[in-house]
Amino acid sequence: MEDRVTAFARESFPQMSEEERREAIRSLRKLIDEEVFAMASGDAGGEPPEKCPRCGHWHVVKRGRTSGGAQRYLCRSCSHTFTESTLKVFATTKLERGTWMRYAECHVDLCTLRGVREKCGVSLKTAWFMRHRVLEAISASMPPFRSSAGDGMQVDETYLRESFKGNRKNAECGIPRKARRRHEGVDNYEQICVLTGVNDAGDMFFEMAGRGNITDDRAAEFLSGKVASGAIVSTDGSRAYPNVLKALDVRRHDVSPSGAHGINVVNNLHSRLASFLDGFKGVATRRLWNYLAWFKWLWSFRVGRTAETVADMVVKHAGANTYRTTWRECKKTPYPFYDYWAKQAGWDATARAALPLAALRA
Repeated sequence: MEDRVTAFARESFPQMSEEERREAIRSLRKLIDEEVFAMASGDAGGEPPEKCPRCGHWHVVKRGRTSGGAQRYLCRSCSHTFTESTLKVFATTKLERGTWMRYAECHVDLCTLRGVREKCGVSLKTAWFMRHRVLEAISASMPPFRSSAGDGMQVDETYLRESFKGNRKNAECGIPRKARRRHEGVDNYEQICVLTGVNDAGDMFFEMAGRGNITDDRAAEFLSGKVASGAIVSTDGSRAYPNVLKALDVRRHDVSPSGAHGINVVNNLHSRLASFLDGFKGVATRRLWNYLAWFKWLWSFRVGRTAETVADMVVKHAGANTYRTTWRECKKTPYPFYDYWAKQAGWDATARAALPLAALRA
């Protein structure tokens, strides 16, 4: 019987044919086995690093070799030593190459963590860490959204309920409010605004633009640098856009009334995004950025790129970029827009920064 998650992937992304899926998996496996794994493990014999992977400083000098014979470097700024493989995504893993190649199939199929556990033979904790190890590298290296004069684009926002998934049993963090069921209504400020744009070429951007309804200031902040002068922009009737788009010198601003079809492309994108996130039964808000990057990568199959090109992109990004969030640091990942809960609890936003969330519930 067909795997439930694979069926879900096909339902959410019908343009990804079975042949594209097989080619994506084949390409991922090939690159992990032959290129990325060798490069990330420091075996490729490439050029010396131009900067320190920890602080980014350029003043780097050679400092002996490791017991395995790899060249060691010293950063004159932070005084840390490192090798070519330090902080690379695949370099620090203890998993075998075959395990990562099996994970490539899981990544394409949107497998759940239990599905990864069964297919890759790892624990749930390791499956979760494998997912975010790759997704963090992808999210840090996705190409920026670009537009130019004369380009058509649609802009709209969607609202996702804030989620503290994964913290119910965490004594150090916890949840700063009472638990709620999915069908329960929530306050407007307990929803995260995700500003979305898509152009005629199918390129898109996602921006987590604060809590509650989009405002002029936040629209100006996140649309600046994305909407080019002379572009043609379609939005809904939100009051946040007219003055902002006028200041950005767009050629024309088309307002689509409720029930019209002027922004169907971005609305369809939001519908697919909701289905994508529902497949994971909710996503913690502090991990949301990684899942938006995952969705963006999958959606790129729909805009004319070949499966092999897309697969090359994700694996090369994962191998070329650094992974900074260790397992311990995952627990300390900050919650976006947390000043709202600090004010609700009566804490000063700066004074509570070092406090565990459990203290805010007292």
